[in-house]
Amino acid sequence: MVIYMNEHINVQNDFSRHLSQLQDEIVYGGYLAALCSPAFVFSVSVLANIKVGLPILVIAYLIPLMVYSYDYYRDMDKDMATNSERAAYFNKKAKIYPFIMASYAVLLVSLLILFSNYELILFILVTVLVGMLYTFGLKGITKKVPGFKNIYTALTWAIAGTFFIPLYYSMNLNLAFMLIFLFIFLKCLPNIIFFDIKDIEGDKKEGLKTVPVLIGKENTLNLLRGMNIIAFLPLFAGVYLHLIPAFTLVMLVFLAYSFHYMKKASNANADEMSLISQTLADAEFILWPLVLFAASMIPTILTL
Repeated sequence: MVIYMNEHINVQNDFSRHLSQLQDEIVYGGYLAALCSPAFVFSVSVLANIKVGLPILVIAYLIPLMVYSYDYYRDMDKDMATNSERAAYFNKKAKIYPFIMASYAVLLVSLLILFSNYELILFILVTVLVGMLYTFGLKGITKKVPGFKNIYTALTWAIAGTFFIPLYYSMNLNLAFMLIFLFIFLKCLPNIIFFDIKDIEGDKKEGLKTVPVLIGKENTLNLLRGMNIIAFLPLFAGVYLHLIPAFTLVMLVFLAYSFHYMKKASNANADEMSLISQTLADAEFILWPLVLFAASMIPTILTL
């Protein structure tokens, strides 16, 4: 009986260890954050009523995965002070990570050759370069221009998420796409500023003028609540002008969602802030296509 109980405990411990390793892989490896890109692309496809295939979603996923992986890997020494768990994860994989990055690049190039066009390939190359340019040379601007990091990152996400589909299908950009772009940008901006709350101490040491460094945690959270409300104005305009489907207003559920994780963040310590940022905050954008697709199917279901 004792032997059986010990074996049972060992199995539970092994399962817990493997589960913890899987969680670290998903969160610290950038796999969860990178899902935001295909989520944006799929959401735009639903709003524009355009079918999108799996290859284009995989391409959209690989781009931020490469940028995030490189950024995290390059900053793992700095992360020892502000994000020790992520730094420990990358230190364990330091020797093999260049090979992992190379495998991402090979897969991306293969998919581009098979499923893309010249316009999209050029767009993707520029997007990847712009994503890495901040780490290489533009980070210093944040020491002089308040909020530069946040605006730069939000613009990158919004441009990549919105214009993937029109470039892939060689479509003309119209007002509907511009309103969708504005919505994604205005919704990304508070999310990205929220991420900087957990890095206040590290950003202070580097002299970066992020919003949380300048006005503090609580003032930042209050500002973000107002920004999240304003973010929905382009959607209301699109629906009013009959450029965007009315079911799009279901996205208002994410106003409550963002308010929820901001409330949890109010009393969270540094470790809890990191967890909230890398799970609840990131998950918001991943949930977008699920909610939009479900809402778009309601008229079809009602007519059956």
